Amino acid sequence: MTAKPMVAGTPVTIEYLERFPNFTSICASWTFGQWGCQSNGSYEQTRGEFEAATKNSMPLTLIAIENASSVGMVTSADRDFDGKPHLSPWLKSLFVHPFYRERRIATLLIERLEHEALCLGCKSLYLITEDARVLYEKSGWQATDYVQTPYGAAALMEKVLPTPPHLRTATPGRK
Repeated sequence: MTAKPMVAGTPVTIEYLERFPNFTSICASWTFGQWGCQSNGSYEQTRGEFEAATKNSMPLTLIAIENASSVGMVTSADRDFDGKPHLSPWLKSLFVHPFYRERRIATLLIERLEHEALCLGCKSLYLITEDARVLYEKSGWQATDYVQTPYGAAALMEKVLPTPPHLRTATPGRK
């Protein structure tokens, strides 16, 4: 599924990073610069995570492309927050380049990742956010707890994914 929504009059395509490996360094730079450099990570480790991304399993990274440039990304992975190892999978590394914010690209990436997770058989997704709770709430996510991260207090959020119509069972007594 390749989304080609019109965002502010410009076509944005959501693609698998696996199909555009030339954007791996950009994704690694954004992620390491935003989160990894403050949590004892390394750029090489971060890049390795993106090189492992596939479209058929986790980790799975989606990129937003406009005019042949990567303008945003999001990843799903089995793990993201060590404080809740029993929860999986996670939405992580949602990032939209500052020049492209306020154009619904983050929402498009979230919605597409939710769809991909559903196709992989996931029933729920989890995430941690220090400052984007409202963005996720607009997409139907709910805060279920509060946790401490290397960056400060954060909301632990969950999105229960809808059951696909072909897997729903009829309620007894209803047609």
